[in-house]
Amino acid sequence: MKNKTEIDLIVSEVSGLWNTYISDTMALCMLKHFMSRLKDEEILSVLKHAVDISNGHIQVITDQFNKEGFPIPDGFGDNDVDINAPRLYTDPFYIFYLVNMGQIGMNAYTLILNHIARPDMRDFFSNCIGESAELFNEAVDLLQQQGLYIKAPRLEFSKSIDYIGKQNIHSDGFLGQKRTLLGGEITSVFASLRYNIIGKGLITGFAQVARSKKVSDYFYRGRDLANKKIKILTNILIEDDIPIPSTSDSFVTDSTIAPFSDKLMLNHISMLYAAKISQDGMSLPTVMRHDLQSYYIGSIAEVSKYAEDGLDILIENKWMEQPPQIIKSENLVKS
Repeated sequence: MKNKTEIDLIVSEVSGLWNTYISDTMALCMLKHFMSRLKDEEILSVLKHAVDISNGHIQVITDQFNKEGFPIPDGFGDNDVDINAPRLYTDPFYIFYLVNMGQIGMNAYTLILNHIARPDMRDFFSNCIGESAELFNEAVDLLQQQGLYIKAPRLEFSKSIDYIGKQNIHSDGFLGQKRTLLGGEITSVFASLRYNIIGKGLITGFAQVARSKKVSDYFYRGRDLANKKIKILTNILIEDDIPIPSTSDSFVTDSTIAPFSDKLMLNHISMLYAAKISQDGMSLPTVMRHDLQSYYIGSIAEVSKYAEDGLDILIENKWMEQPPQIIKSENLVKS
């Protein structure tokens, strides 16, 4: 009987490994520059842990692809990072970046695991989820120790059990009095706001140093899009007298020297907005007020269009590596 770890990889396993390899080689470039310009020694151990996680993933995937006879992706490497470039971000941003890495990793690996069959691959992606959670917890602990963590507000809730007696659960003020936000809605709005604040910091730095004007202009569009969403989400919270988090203005330095290639930065933003679309999609079922539903539906459409424009620039410059693709027999005959 054939060993279960020798069964051919299925398409979801190949694509999951490929995507993980691309994202981890990208993360290593980012983390290398962060570590080369770090001033706060407390952050160093968490950055090193993130580097170890990414290196471990790359080694496992390289060994697996070699065993299966698959080509190793180019990914990102030394040509995509200049560790001697001046620091582009302040130390606190590095920890927030790690928080986002952990959050995106937990979500992405969980989605992948849902479609994995082979036991060794299930073990690998299960470990990836655990590692992402561990990295997230370490980064949040450090932010809390330094008094920097952007946490959801503590609010007073009703102490009695009740049931909805009127058809006003969807009320958003258009057809009647706008009801107050539910706890789950506050959580979703706050999570979206925090994601946009951190994303704005990242893309503002990229816009400041991009070598191509077209790429720089595209990043500034992304910054403006994040600002728009921050304003909308902030106003939603203010209307219910809910405390709002601080801005990302202190995340970016005044450097105009690029520590990363335009190829890496544009691919990074492409992945970031794919994760944003996923986050908005997961938030939509948690909100019941019509204005919030409209916001998330509109946000998905708006972000999708922005991401599509970025994809066009990647393809135009041949900066996007071809993901695993099935072979069509007619193409083989033509070859």
